[in-house]
Amino acid sequence: MRVLFVYPNIEQNAALPQLGISSLSACMKQAGHEVDLLDYTRLDLDHAGNSLAERISEFEPQLIAISIRSFEWDLVKQKLLPELTGSDIPVVVGGPHPTAVPESVMEEPQIDFLVRGEGERTMLDLVEALNGGGDPYAVEGCWSRQGGSVSKSDVRPLLDDLDSLPFPDWDIWDERHFMNAHYQQFVEGIKWIGVLESSRGCPYACPYCISPLLHKLYKGKGKYHREKSVDRTIAEVLDKKERYGLDYVNFVDETFLLRDERVEEFCDRWISDVKLPFRFGTRPETVTDERVRMVKEAGVTVIGLGIESGDPQYRKDHLRRRYSQEQVRSAVATIKRHNIIVFGFFIMGMPHETRESMQQTFELMRSLDLDHYMITLCYPFVGTPFYGIAEEEGLFHGQESDIANIWQDTPLSLPGLSRKKLLRIRNLSSYFARRDPRWDWMMRACEKNGAAYNLWKVYRRAERRLAPGRILD
Repeated sequence: MRVLFVYPNIEQNAALPQLGISSLSACMKQAGHEVDLLDYTRLDLDHAGNSLAERISEFEPQLIAISIRSFEWDLVKQKLLPELTGSDIPVVVGGPHPTAVPESVMEEPQIDFLVRGEGERTMLDLVEALNGGGDPYAVEGCWSRQGGSVSKSDVRPLLDDLDSLPFPDWDIWDERHFMNAHYQQFVEGIKWIGVLESSRGCPYACPYCISPLLHKLYKGKGKYHREKSVDRTIAEVLDKKERYGLDYVNFVDETFLLRDERVEEFCDRWISDVKLPFRFGTRPETVTDERVRMVKEAGVTVIGLGIESGDPQYRKDHLRRRYSQEQVRSAVATIKRHNIIVFGFFIMGMPHETRESMQQTFELMRSLDLDHYMITLCYPFVGTPFYGIAEEEGLFHGQESDIANIWQDTPLSLPGLSRKKLLRIRNLSSYFARRDPRWDWMMRACEKNGAAYNLWKVYRRAERRLAPGRILD
C-alpha cells in the first residue's frame, strides 16, 4: 500500500526531523508498504494546498496520514483538508492535537480515521485492514467515520518493548534536516546531526505539557515512561553512523539522567563502541556530580536544563517542581565544573504568574553561569492543564492563529499584564539577562515606555545584522 505522510511544519526555522513520522515510516516499510513524505518545512505555506495536490498526483497514495500539533491545526483545516474534499483517498490524522481533542478534529468530514496516542501498531493494523486484511473500522486505538457516525476506540495498551520497533527511517527526510547550523555552533567540525530517543514517555506531569493528559489516557494500560535497552540504543546510533555519516547525536528523551545504573551502562558502551559527541536535556534535581562526570567522559558537549521559573513558590504551587534555588545553582555549577556547555530553558507569562515572579526568573538567570539560555512565552497547547486554566479564567486574548512564533509570542494576557506587555518583558529579559546589572534602569525604562522600547528594537536589529550567528534571542 502507498502511504503519504504529511508534516505540516509551520515552524520553518525548525529544521529537525520529526521522530514520530520517522518511526511510523520505518514500521510501514518493514511491513512492505511504500512511503512518501510531504514536508512543509521549506515549502510556501500560502500555497500549501497546491503542494498537496501535486504530491497526490505524483505519488498516487492509497492513504494520506497527517501528523498534527496544535499550532499546525489551522493550516491543516484551512489549507490541506479542503484540498481533500471529495477525494476517495482515506485520510488518517494523529499526533498531539488529535489525541487531545479527537471529537473536535473528527468534526472535519474529510477525516476518515484518527489515531490516539502512540501510533506504530495502530497505524500498521489500519494499513493492513485497508489493504484488505481486515475491518478498518474495528482497529484498536483508532476512531473512524462510517457513514454519518464516528466509532470511538479506546487507546491500546502501551508498547512495553521499545526494542521491538524498527530503527527510525531517515531516508524520507531532506538531508538539510540533519545539517542544522544551530547545533554546529556548539561543536566545531560536525556535519550530520541526528535526533534519537533512548526512552519514551515523560515521568513528570508539568502543566504546560500534554504529559498529564497522556498519563490519564494511559492509566492502567502500561508504564508510561519506558526505556530502550542500551544495546538497542547503541545499535541504532551505529546504524546511522555507518549509513549517513552521523557525527553528532541529540537525544530528545524527556529526562536523560534518571538512574545511575543506566547512565553508567550507557556511558561505558558509548565510550567503547560509538565515540561521538552528543547532547541531551534533563532537570536540575537529576544532576549529580557522578552522573555528569560519566557523561562528560562519554563525550557530552551540551546539557539542556529545564529550569522554567525562577520563583520557587510558583514552581512548587503551579509547576509541580519542588527543587530549590540552591539545587538549580548547584546543578549548573556541577555541569560547568566538568566543562560542559549549559543551556538553560525558561518560560514567562504562565497562568497565575505575576510580574514579581518573572523578576525572580530574571534574577535567577543572571545569577547562573549559563552558556546559553532561551526564554519562551507560555503557549498553552490544547489538552494541557494550562490550556484549561487559561480557558476557564478567560486569559486568551484572541485567536491562537494570530501567533507567528509560538516560542516568542503568546495567546495569553494575564491580570495587569497584556500580551503586548508580556512580549516586551520577554524580549527585554532575554537581552538584559546577559548585561551588567547597572543597565537595569534601561530595561525598566524600555518596559514602561513604548517609544524607548521601539528605539531599543531598532538597535537590536542592527546588532543582529552585525552578529548574525548569535544563538541567544
